[in-house]
Amino acid sequence: MSRRRTPQHSPGRCPTGKVRFRDRIAATLALATIQRQGRQDRDKAETRVYRCPTCAGWHLTSQQPRVSG
Repeated sequence: MSRRRTPQHSPGRCPTGKVRFRDRIAATLALATIQRQGRQDRDKAETRVYRCPTCAGWHLTSQQPRVSG
């Protein structure tokens, strides 16, 4: 059975291996879906989206934002 690509994903993956979303809205919707489902079986809990400097796409992360100061 072939995997069907969902529209919010950009073709392929980032060179880092992470799932790439085409824009901030698509990444935010994916994050909301994950949080709504309450994925208790995962070691990581994604908390935010960020723009990737490598692929210029958007990714999800469980890391807290960096604070400059």
